[in-house]
Amino acid sequence: MPARRKSRQRHIVILDENLPVPLDRRVWLEAQALVEAGYEVTVISPKGRGGMASRRETRDRVTILRYPQRAASGLGGYLIEYAPSMLFTAAWLLWLRSRRRIDALHGCNPPDLFFLLGLGGRTLGARYVYDQHDANPELSLAKWGDRRVGPLLRWLTEKLEEASYRTADLVIVPNETYAQIARERGKVPEDRLVVVRNAPPAGHFRTLAEGLGPRSDVPFRFGYLGVMGSQDGVEILVEAAAILRQIQPDLQFVVDLVGDGEARPRLERLARERGLADRLVFHGYQQAEQFVPLLATSHVCVCPDPPTPFNNVSTMTKVVEYLAMGRPALIFDLAETRRVLGPAGLVVEESSADGLARTMARIAGDQPLLHELTAAAGNRLRELDYSWESSSQRLIDAYSRLTH
Repeated sequence: MPARRKSRQRHIVILDENLPVPLDRRVWLEAQALVEAGYEVTVISPKGRGGMASRRETRDRVTILRYPQRAASGLGGYLIEYAPSMLFTAAWLLWLRSRRRIDALHGCNPPDLFFLLGLGGRTLGARYVYDQHDANPELSLAKWGDRRVGPLLRWLTEKLEEASYRTADLVIVPNETYAQIARERGKVPEDRLVVVRNAPPAGHFRTLAEGLGPRSDVPFRFGYLGVMGSQDGVEILVEAAAILRQIQPDLQFVVDLVGDGEARPRLERLARERGLADRLVFHGYQQAEQFVPLLATSHVCVCPDPPTPFNNVSTMTKVVEYLAMGRPALIFDLAETRRVLGPAGLVVEESSADGLARTMARIAGDQPLLHELTAAAGNRLRELDYSWESSSQRLIDAYSRLTH
């Protein structure tokens, strides 16, 4: 009998314009899950700082191809950012395709422009996967809704989102709210839709945080983990720290900020201007093996994302990661995030730096409340069945149906 022909390894190319990889933790977890499932994975993303500055590398069996990017500042800046980014991405795709077959293009928004490359990939036999990280119509309202261009941008982003839904062979969304948007606004049928939640590898986080916790003989520690962009509310946290020092002058506290982004230099300047250089510690980008042991010793972590139509429907990954480390959280009143947090934290009633500072002062001065919230945080993800182990299985099952 003739020998059975060995099946070819399927090749998936993930397109990520928003953040460098592996700084984009959702994309990095997806890439690693697909590699573990037997796929060949290439990620095309912008260059970052430090270890993310190389043009080409292989990390944990994932090939990463990077290009230079100028981060957007203002509405006009997005044209300056997106146009070259799309061209660089297209050039890397042509280079890849000249060397081997591409079975699926996995486009992560923002922006909702990768469907254009998905259309081109279809002519070469590649399926297109739309991984919707952000609801861009809501995001445009949050950023420019009060300006004259707001209605035009809302219309444009809705059209681009619609084209992305229509082009995709598979639509991936991070929560049920986004899934409902895909069904209603995009008319996406159930067989082309899968929810892959923003969830960390909870077991790994628990192992890294084992035996750690806040100490009573050190200053009260607040933690922050995430991107430092203009819309992420970190400036509110800096201002809240300045107010906290004024209203509680005897409180010794430190804020550990883990992450990076285009706003970080401005935030560091603001911290110095407010006289907080000894209170706010900017640790930069770190991997889980570094940030989990650090933030697991925080008393409470903060999600300063302000209330907007976009933030209201989005799952704040940082909050899920705080819970995975067993840390309670302070959040503003965001519907989706409030649902995830449940009893494992406090909702800041007044959506301002002053309101956040007063809530920080409250929890720092109420040990019984802190212990109650900490106990709830330790159990919350198990109650919700939130873990990357569950999410990655849904991703792999969806890809199995798509590529076989």
